[in-house]
This record gives sequence, C-alpha cells and structure tokens, in this order.
Amino acid sequence: MTEAEFLEQLAARGYGDAQLKVYPPHSDAPQHTHEFAVMLLVLEGEFTLAEPDRSTTYRPGEVLELAADCPHVERTGDQGARVLLAKR
Repeated sequence: MTEAEFLEQLAARGYGDAQLKVYPPHSDAPQHTHEFAVMLLVLEGEFTLAEPDRSTTYRPGEVLELAADCPHVERTGDQGARVLLAKR
C-alpha cells in the first residue's frame, strides 16, 4: 500500500492524523495494550507484532490494524522500523 492509499484508508475508517514513528534496531517492548485502536503502515525495515495467539512480521508497504485493548509485543529487526501510525 502506498502512503496516499494509507491516508485514504485512515480517513475512511475514522482514524486521526498519521504520525511518523521510528523504532530503533532490535527494539522489544514488553507486552502491553492500548486504550485505542492503531493502524500502521511500515515504510522501512521490519515490524513484528506478537499477539497471544500469533506473531506477524510486516514489511514496507504492509499495513496492520490492532484493536484497542489487545495484548501485544512490538519488535524490530536489524534495521529497526520507520512507520506511519494513527489512532482511533
């Protein structure tokens, strides 16, 4: 998905403005939840989302959507990750 397509999807799904976030290499956040849903587009690197029942790695151009209150861990590889994300 392109950045323009992602921004259109955000608007269509009721998300707020997109923010750029840079995750350092080998980041491994502890398990946590958010009080809001998140939609994220990977721009560079790899971003892994580990949920209780699965782990998925997203690469540039791929989008993930995470529901509010879903326990998860965020991880990056050797290059870290640069992403656009928005909250709802």
